[in-house]
Amino acid sequence: MTTEIQLRRMERILAISQELISTLSLEQILHNIVHAATELTDCETAAILLLDEHSNDTLRFAAVALYQDRLFDIPVPIAASIAGAAFTRAQPVIVNDARGDPHYYARVGDLIGYHAHSLLAVPLKFQDRKIGVLEAENKKHAHPFGETDAQVLTALAVQAAIAIENARQVAQYKQLAQSEQSQHQWADALRQASAALSSTLDYDQVIDHILEQLARVVPSDTSNVMMIEAEDLARVFRGRGYAHYGTADTLTTTTLNVVNAASLQQMRATRQPIVIPDVAQDKTWKSARPEHSWIRAYVGAPIIIQDQVVGFLNANSATVNAYTTIDAERLQTFACHAAIAIENARLYQQAQQEIAERIKAEDALRHQRDHLEEIVKERTAELHRLAITDPLTETFNRRHLFILGEQAFQHAQRYRHPLAALMIDLDHFKRINDRYGHAIGDQALKKLAAYLQSSLRAADILGRYGGEEFIALLPETDWETARQSAARLCQGIRALTIDTARDPLRFTVSIGVVAIEHVRDATLDALIQRADQAMYAAKQAGRDQVCTR
Repeated sequence: MTTEIQLRRMERILAISQELISTLSLEQILHNIVHAATELTDCETAAILLLDEHSNDTLRFAAVALYQDRLFDIPVPIAASIAGAAFTRAQPVIVNDARGDPHYYARVGDLIGYHAHSLLAVPLKFQDRKIGVLEAENKKHAHPFGETDAQVLTALAVQAAIAIENARQVAQYKQLAQSEQSQHQWADALRQASAALSSTLDYDQVIDHILEQLARVVPSDTSNVMMIEAEDLARVFRGRGYAHYGTADTLTTTTLNVVNAASLQQMRATRQPIVIPDVAQDKTWKSARPEHSWIRAYVGAPIIIQDQVVGFLNANSATVNAYTTIDAERLQTFACHAAIAIENARLYQQAQQEIAERIKAEDALRHQRDHLEEIVKERTAELHRLAITDPLTETFNRRHLFILGEQAFQHAQRYRHPLAALMIDLDHFKRINDRYGHAIGDQALKKLAAYLQSSLRAADILGRYGGEEFIALLPETDWETARQSAARLCQGIRALTIDTARDPLRFTVSIGVVAIEHVRDATLDALIQRADQAMYAAKQAGRDQVCTR
């Protein structure tokens, strides 16, 4: 499952959590849970089975998305049912061939005429106590359940168990409350507190809301959230009301070793709240700081996430006997809501971080890809240049010279434009090599090529024809203009010199000139052949000159 899908499902479960806490009616909560299960897992029907109040080996249907009126009186044995297997193991059970499973309890299907093919059962746990099972069922073979469905239904089961127990506790509080008004105030405070905690996924805002709403649930002079860090150290993460006692600035530096703090150790070991009506009479009480000696009564509850005590909610009063066991139970109920809010915020923060890291990684990969593409582009351009260039003179090689020459020739033929060709030969090249060596001969060719490139126009095409011979094709150039250009080239080349160990080397060229209008056979080869003939005529006439054909 991608991080984005997890984030969307988490947000949907958060919305469902808000729906569950919007009412304290157990019947309505059960109805909302089964319909949320069908929505999240896309199943045909869902059911809640709760532990029988009078028998620890039997589950009974409490709510079903279908057949509501026909199932509630049917007992389901824990030892002989798939729901019972999930209850006993305290973990999800996936069965995609229910009729073939030894735990399948067929009596229910026989009574209602509905036999599930695929079945997913997850336990409902409140703290360490198992209270029932949440089931999703499909009759069709084409809709099996998978691990993703189990994870989603488990997340819903966590919210469901808390909502069910909240409703049960509220029902109990109604029985114990001295007045209807007091009970209404508590229920309203819990509902509003739960809604406030579910209103954000920002971690810091969640902690702030916990402290704000804690004052509504259990009134106090000061309160704080402690989180367990490394080596059993519990640090005050944030507090409320301490400014009145002058200790707000040092509050977040307050730490306690859980092992040495009896109240914290007891809550971690029992996973139950603790109330100390008079701390002066409690030998195990240990104040976090000397300046907190004003505290006379205390109530605390563990924050439990994924079966681990990760922190504590603490409320303090300057009045002896300010808290009772009812306050402790209320604080524990609120701590369950706080734990869900903290875990949701942590998961959301983690998902946001993973998304940011993924975006950063994708940006880095994109940058690297762009860099590699640029390198490939540069290498491709370099390979192309090497493929069309003579390595010594850096003019076009013979192959590319003829490709460009053919294009220029066809253009001149098609549009009846002028085109001239110069065949340029370095005079006495063999003598230069013999007298000065091949390295100097190469220098002469490079210097000649550089001079020709700097003297010709950008539109002209210059290439090495072979050995010491070069061809220059001059588009839009008639015979007379080409002859004049060749004469200037001859004159300029006479002035070139190359320093050698023996003496300065000067060299000349013989140039043959021909124009397209003087070629009978309308081909590039014919044009070059005529220019070659003119060049040899220049050599025979004594070299260092221009001849035309």
